Amino acid sequence: MTPTSGHTWHQNPFPLSPVVRLGPSSDLGDARVRAADSGNAHIDTPLIEDVEGLVDDYFAPPAAGGRRGRAIALVGEFGLGKSHALRRTYQTIRARHAETATWIVDEPAQDMGRLYRDRLRGPGDTEQGRQAFEELVRDYYAYVTASRVGAADDDPRRGTLREIATGLRDRVLDPDKVVSALRYDPEVIHADLRGTLGEVTEHRRFSTALALLLEPPFNRMVWNWLNGAEPAEPLRERGITEAIGPSDGRPDLAAGIDRVFDALTVQGFLHGRVGQPYVLLLDSLEKVLDWPDGSRRTFMDAFERLINIYTSHGGLLVFCSSPDGLRALRQSVHERVVQLWPTGLDQDRTGQLVARYLASGEEANEADGVDGLDGAAETSDVGDTGEAGGAPVDGEGPSEPAAAPPPTGPFDDEALRLLHELTEGVPREVLKTCREAWQLSEDGAGLVRRVPAVTVLKAVRALHERVSYQRVLGDVHDALDLGQWRIASHDPVPARLTRSADGREEVLYWLSPAPNAYIAVVYARSLLLADDVERIVTQVNGLRSAVRPGRFEALLVVNGLVSHAMQDRLGRSIGSRPLVYRQGVFPKSVHEALLQLERRLVEEGREEDLAELGERMRRNLEQQTAHLDEMRRNLAAMTLEVRPGATGVPVLPAQSGHAASAPEPAEELPGPVRRRFRDALAMLESVTRRVAGRSVNRRTSATSADLSVLGCATLVRALTEDFRGAVASWVRAAAPGTPTEVQLGELRRICREYESAVEVLPVHLLGNAEHQHPLTPARTVEVLAEEVWGTLSTPAVP
Repeated sequence: MTPTSGHTWHQNPFPLSPVVRLGPSSDLGDARVRAADSGNAHIDTPLIEDVEGLVDDYFAPPAAGGRRGRAIALVGEFGLGKSHALRRTYQTIRARHAETATWIVDEPAQDMGRLYRDRLRGPGDTEQGRQAFEELVRDYYAYVTASRVGAADDDPRRGTLREIATGLRDRVLDPDKVVSALRYDPEVIHADLRGTLGEVTEHRRFSTALALLLEPPFNRMVWNWLNGAEPAEPLRERGITEAIGPSDGRPDLAAGIDRVFDALTVQGFLHGRVGQPYVLLLDSLEKVLDWPDGSRRTFMDAFERLINIYTSHGGLLVFCSSPDGLRALRQSVHERVVQLWPTGLDQDRTGQLVARYLASGEEANEADGVDGLDGAAETSDVGDTGEAGGAPVDGEGPSEPAAAPPPTGPFDDEALRLLHELTEGVPREVLKTCREAWQLSEDGAGLVRRVPAVTVLKAVRALHERVSYQRVLGDVHDALDLGQWRIASHDPVPARLTRSADGREEVLYWLSPAPNAYIAVVYARSLLLADDVERIVTQVNGLRSAVRPGRFEALLVVNGLVSHAMQDRLGRSIGSRPLVYRQGVFPKSVHEALLQLERRLVEEGREEDLAELGERMRRNLEQQTAHLDEMRRNLAAMTLEVRPGATGVPVLPAQSGHAASAPEPAEELPGPVRRRFRDALAMLESVTRRVAGRSVNRRTSATSADLSVLGCATLVRALTEDFRGAVASWVRAAAPGTPTEVQLGELRRICREYESAVEVLPVHLLGNAEHQHPLTPARTVEVLAEEVWGTLSTPAVP
């Protein structure tokens, strides 16, 4: 449905800052906020339904064994509605179980003492809450006193006291009268706390404070202390010497964290001990991850103890956290926590969220006396109708009433579809985009008639492309400095291919981390539609084709928005996932991404070298096989030609022919290099003669071992002759004097190829030299490339 021009909306109903916190009373729903800035609008989501189900189950009548405690973690990335669900939990408890003791922590703070005094909300914040807590303490004293006396085997009142304890739990007896009759002793409470919480908290000072709370002279002093103030002198005289949280300016933050959790533990435990429900709501646990190590460990240890107390003694603990915050808790704690993971809204709920905020904005406007929506009838000209009420003209029947506007207001169907697709249903992103699109759709009078899909695209770009091109380029430059990346000496492709036609994408840098290998750092703005992705893929593939036969990788830097689905699609198409710009950590992220691409290029280079080496080995093996077949025939023929009694080793025709046809060393080779090749080839020739002569003298066919040696020697000889020819070509092409860096790189490649080929051959089979020589044939060919490199890479060659 497309809204008609007759429907006109006035004020932007979407929140300026769609963030919910559990701090101000208005955020908790105690007061309505103008323009729904704190999330007055609400829709049901699977997360909220799951949380409400668990909360209802917690408040169901307890079983015979008592109320079962529960810890619930709302886990997910930012903007998915975790805090909103936590606020709904508070509202549900307040509406259905108003008498329940509830503590609220909007977010952890290193100075937990200040948080406890100034921000933590609990029963002691109101007069009703304080009275309820005092009544709870009376119940607790009476209960543990009756239980202790009733448990004594030699007390004749045991049965009666058990009945009293049951009456207290069932709320049919007056705790004041029970306490007065039993003459309770504070040590009874101390013993109960020590027995249950002795390994968790400092029970002595709390037992003393709870005993004094019921004494009128000390009541106000104890409440001040329970609310975070320094203890008064009468309390100090009785062993309460420190505040629950350190005072301002005191550096002992870790001690403050422990004391605040001690207070929450004891106060919650009292409720559980007498069978009353109690709740703690905590938001933004992940904030702790940014603290120094000492404070972070102290908080996490204390928080884990609190989870154990709540789950073991009938409490309800609900907290929000990012996945990283949850991982910071021990695995044993994970098993005691119910985890709920929110996801983005589906398309229907995205539309519901938009409609609900529009309705909330209308309600707020009506409350302020502002008409939020002008219908077509309201904009009619009085002169055309003759009456303000729209009487019929020229005998026509009564005019039709104006059509009702759609629930989603000026947002048409395509705009809603695109809104859901680009935001991936993340509620915070939906609301931010709606507000921006609304502002872009306002006319000169501030009225909005329609928000089309193209405006949603503009809104997304405006929200996500706030950083300038120069800022992104500067951070990429910092990343290159961080890794001392080598920029290519020249662009390997024509300039016309490095920038898109509309200028939205371009190559920022060409990097050359290895010879004949390149990384293109490509800049792009938001990639929102399929056409955007196709344009990028076409450009990157064009760069790859232009770089060949060199190796190529692309790092796509996106200054804006690209959805996860688009990122996956780009990763499949161009070979690497795009890197979305984020302030602060971006240079490091670029550096790490470049390292990954460099490793990939190196691996690709190795694979290409191995493939090329394998192909050369295959061709050489074919040559070796042909030589071996010829040697078998020649050896067999010579064995027959040797007369009885003949001595010495005949000259094999195949050998003499091979030696005669062997090319002379290239004259261009410097003397030392020429001598090294001559020695190596002569030594390989001697191995061939020795093995062939041994077979002839035995007057038998060559054994498989002999053939292996002959084959290895023949193949190494062919590789060495190829190596000599490649070096001779390099010498002819090299500049006189000192070789350039590029020429040295080519020589290094030639030497490495020969070394790699020799390494995979069984040269150890070649044995010793025929004449006295300091090196074996195997060692001669193994060090040949190193000697050639050492000789030719020096500035002056003799």
